[in-house]
Formats: sequence, structure tokens, C-alpha cells
Amino acid sequence: MLPIGLNWYQSSSGIKLRNQYYSSPPKLQKLLKRFQRLHIEYAEEPPALPLIYERPEGGDFSIALSEKPLGLLKKQVLLRNPFAAASYPLSFSVIYRGNLIVLFEPGHFACYRLPELTRNLLLEKQLNTQNFAYHWVLNGRLVALSGSRSIIFSESSGWQPYMGPMPLSKQPKLFEDARYIISARCNGEWGGEVYFYDKESQLYYIAEATCANSIVKQGNAYIVVASLAHMDGSSAVQLINDPRLLTRWVGKIKPQDRDFTKSSETKLGHGKTLIDCRELMLLAGFRLGQQNVYLVNWRETSFLATWQNGTFYAVDPLFHDGLFAFNPLTTAYESDVVLMNIDSPEEVETSCLLFTGKQAIKINWSEKTVSKEYSTYQIKVTGSITEAEELQFVDSLEVQATE
Repeated sequence: MLPIGLNWYQSSSGIKLRNQYYSSPPKLQKLLKRFQRLHIEYAEEPPALPLIYERPEGGDFSIALSEKPLGLLKKQVLLRNPFAAASYPLSFSVIYRGNLIVLFEPGHFACYRLPELTRNLLLEKQLNTQNFAYHWVLNGRLVALSGSRSIIFSESSGWQPYMGPMPLSKQPKLFEDARYIISARCNGEWGGEVYFYDKESQLYYIAEATCANSIVKQGNAYIVVASLAHMDGSSAVQLINDPRLLTRWVGKIKPQDRDFTKSSETKLGHGKTLIDCRELMLLAGFRLGQQNVYLVNWRETSFLATWQNGTFYAVDPLFHDGLFAFNPLTTAYESDVVLMNIDSPEEVETSCLLFTGKQAIKINWSEKTVSKEYSTYQIKVTGSITEAEELQFVDSLEVQATE
């Protein structure tokens, strides 16, 4: 009788009965309902909870609900360009000495104290002595492009010529530590690269990565998270133990500035593959608390997840929406502060996602990017689906300038 009972327990009817008695963590109940609706849309037989999606034979991943959700506190804010009508920044925003530094048209910096996001008008006055076109934080200092000159800010003497090596072109910095400055280039479906600039030797080392959006430092090694927004999406995570073992660049210009049509077939170095997925995007990877987490976008649903033995475990639903970006960038700062720059097809920053401790703040530069809760559906007894009213997870909050 035991084999018969076991077969029934694992059968469709047995799983259906078991799922009726499954109790999901309260913080993940809305996410579970979203996944249950997706099962109907995709005409899939739901697996036994907490498993949400079970990899088919030869598949890349499974998805399950975690037993220990993060329970992050969430809010959204709407911050407008205080200097002009144009909504979106000129370059990806950065964090500098406890302030979010945003470069708006016509080339002026807006500074917001963290985490309250109130205007730091004193710092703005110190910074806005000329117009700027781009900005970074390098070696803990604020560096900007004014005209064709790179300049560096000093609180005691203002802006001065930047005399150090500049490994970046007009592109955001992906990561920096005492040894390397890391950046990347994305060529869409034709591939991408990540560049390790060695500060000591002033050499570049290149790894294949399509398209890198995050670096997570793990001991002395580097985890490179990459994701491609093409068709149903794809993602890859690799571990690079020693960047000096990668392909060394020997050209006279920066490797990201070369003509890729002439070197697209060049075989590049690659680290150890940790994750390789199709039909799923990893928009970010970073340390949160004591674990690595990934921002997953799957079937127009976004959530934070950990990864273990081929399964993504959903630990937070974030804003219950299909958060999406084409070439985002996530940077970890000191004191457990993480900033994700969210972009559009036009390669402009449309919003930011700020993690500070147990809080996630979505910073929107326009009403168009305010996250709204994904549509909820009522499942009738007949099995037909009717669309319910779309709900907004949190109202946008305008943060006014303070004198």
C-alpha cells in the first residue's frame, strides 16, 4: 500500500490537496497569488508548494518561496529636476559622503541627504560653480566631466583638475575596491565585456559578460552578474578568482572605446560559471545582510531571491510589480548601502532603487516610473478569469526642498 499512497501523494490531485493546506509567509502571500495566476495563464500544472516553478528536464532553474522572507520596509518618492523641465539625469546617480548626487539638466547637481532624501543646498552651492556633463565617485572622491576636462572636488578648495589616470570613458563605474576599477560594455545580443582596470599596473583585463550589471566581492574573488534583455531574457553569473588571469588588453586606447566589429570574434577570458539561465533576468546582485540576493525578473514579475542548488528562493516581493531595466547598474557602498540605477532603452536613468538596512526606497524622477502593483485577478469557479482593479502599492511622495 505504501507505493500506492506515495504515488497519490505526488500526483496532481495529491499536490492540489497539499497546496490547499499550505500556509505561505504573510509577506509573500500576494506574490504567491501572482504566481498562481501565472500558472493559469501558462496552462501549467502547479508544483507542490513552496515550489512555484519546477525546472523541466534539462531546465536551468526552479523557483520557490522562502520560509524566511526579508520583510523589507518599502516606500516610493518622486523627486523632480529642480533646475529644468527635463526629468531624467544626465548620468547615473552616485552616493558621495552620505548624499545622493544627481546630475540634472542644464548640468547642475542636486544633492539629497540619506536616508531622508532632503535637499542639501549647502553642498549644491559648493558643487554648482560650473556646468557638468557626467560624474563618478573614484577613490572616494567626486569626479566630474566639465566640457572635455575631468575635474575633482575638494571641500576645502572646490573643483580642481583631475590628474590621476581615467580608466573610464563616458560610462558609469560598475565597482571599485583598493585594487580595481571595474566597468562594462553591452552590445546586446552580440555580447558584452567587463573590464578590470588594475590601479597598480594601470593595465586592463577583460572578461566576457553579456551584459554585466553588478559586481559582488566575495573574499578576494569577484562575482559578475550579467543579464541580457533580448526576447525572453537570459542571465549568467560567473566567479572570477584573479582578474589578472583574464585576457589582458594591449591596445593603445581604452578597450571599451575600440571598434567591436573588428574584434567581435576574439576569444576572451571567463570565470567559473555559477548560474546560466534562459527566460529569466537577473537585474541586480548584491549583499544584503549576510547573504547574496538577486533581483529577478521572470514572466513580468520581479522579486528578490537567493540562489541555492539550482533554485531561486523568493525572499521579498519589493513593490509587487514587473520592475524592469535594459542595462541597469548596482553599486554597493559602505555601511550596507546599495544603489541600483534603473535605465530605459534610451540609456538614461529613469529611477533608482536604494537599499539601506531593512528599507528599500524607489526614487522616481518622473510620474511615469512610479511602480504600481501588478494586476490581480479573481479566479471564478468556472475557471474563467476576470481582471480586477489595478492597485497601487504606495502613493508617490513628493519631497520638497528644505532651506
